[in-house]
Amino acid sequence: MKILVYVPSLSPRVKYAFRILFRACLKVDYKLTARKDTYFSAEGPKVNYSPAPISEGEAWLPAGALLWEEDIREQAIEVFRHEGLPAFFRQEAEGASLPFDLPALVFFLSSRYEEYLPFEGDSLGRFPAARSLAYREGFLEQPLANQWAVRFGKALEQHFPGLSVRYPPYRFMPTYDVDMAWAYRHRPLWLNLAGTLRDLATARWGLAYERWACLLGKRPDPFDTFSYLKRLHRAEGLSVVYFFLLGDYSRYDKNIPVSTTAFRKLIARLADRSMVGLHPSYRSNQQDGQLHKEVRRLKKITGENVLRSRQHFLLLRFPNTYRQLVEEGIREDYSMGYADAAGFRAGMATPFPWYDLEAERIQPLNIFPFAAMDVTLRRYMSLQPDDAFNRLQQLCRQSREVGGFFITLWHNSSFAEKHGWKGWRKVYENMLSYASETKR
Repeated sequence: MKILVYVPSLSPRVKYAFRILFRACLKVDYKLTARKDTYFSAEGPKVNYSPAPISEGEAWLPAGALLWEEDIREQAIEVFRHEGLPAFFRQEAEGASLPFDLPALVFFLSSRYEEYLPFEGDSLGRFPAARSLAYREGFLEQPLANQWAVRFGKALEQHFPGLSVRYPPYRFMPTYDVDMAWAYRHRPLWLNLAGTLRDLATARWGLAYERWACLLGKRPDPFDTFSYLKRLHRAEGLSVVYFFLLGDYSRYDKNIPVSTTAFRKLIARLADRSMVGLHPSYRSNQQDGQLHKEVRRLKKITGENVLRSRQHFLLLRFPNTYRQLVEEGIREDYSMGYADAAGFRAGMATPFPWYDLEAERIQPLNIFPFAAMDVTLRRYMSLQPDDAFNRLQQLCRQSREVGGFFITLWHNSSFAEKHGWKGWRKVYENMLSYASETKR
């Protein structure tokens, strides 16, 4: 059964907001119309998104001005709670289905509206979690857009007997950033010599010994965890994605040289059994042509078009970063999350299309938001392993309740106990087991 939605005019923002509500958060057939005669004469469920009610029996969503504006400006936002959930863009009116502008709320979060405004970035120029409305108001760890969409879907089912709203199924997707495939092996000799001197100068005798035991073939490399991960994935029946850093060596891009035969063979081997993507370098955000070079490198190794990416250091600058990806033919990006806090950066736990707010148009790029990163939990949030597992469980439950994707970001190097990750291997194994269950 299709829902007919009346709007005063079909602005690009309106079209995007309802696509997020009814396609990304729910699975609902709908049609938008700006013609009142079409709306009045139609039978079946009808939703009116305008400043005032216009028809008996309709579900009325009161509309503010945001989705018909054509500029980007500071919004006066007051967050309040309605039926236990945070809400904003208040529009209280008798007979309204909700006391706020739901499409505007969804649009503000999913478009990352606030990140187009001037802000003081962190040391790498990134938008900090603490600057976000969700962090300041305490709902960052909730997929708020999904939560309100599900509430609205259930309200529509009550309002229109016979209407059956479909909800997306929960999915778990582990993903990995491969910044350094090996800690010691297959790295230039000068780097290993410099590392040895550094370890000796700081009295880290165990690491100096480990390095040369690995280089002499007497110990496995601590970052070479790919066989271990394969066993975990096979036990839980999981599909995963690996993202490879293929930039040129620099201060922020310290990957294995792309010319290294063992590295190329590793990528090709993993691409045969899993999805792979590009981990665009820090430099690719600074230097023209660098991203194109890295895309070509991965395509040459795998023999396939490069369709997926996640930014190194999660460096997102709107709209430039995503415009570069679109130009290179990338169709899925997995960078939507914060380095300094866990949660749902866009208020979304389901994949959704990117809206270029400056161009006012939907672009051919799907965003897969992740909920938590290993480094975030240990370094930025200073969580102990048990506390980190509890936080991961909470985030997973939030995703499961709305039929979201629970996507985690881990590194192949984050299982090396001597490198700061003591106790975290068990956290990850428990998390895989917990998140793999479709119901709890």
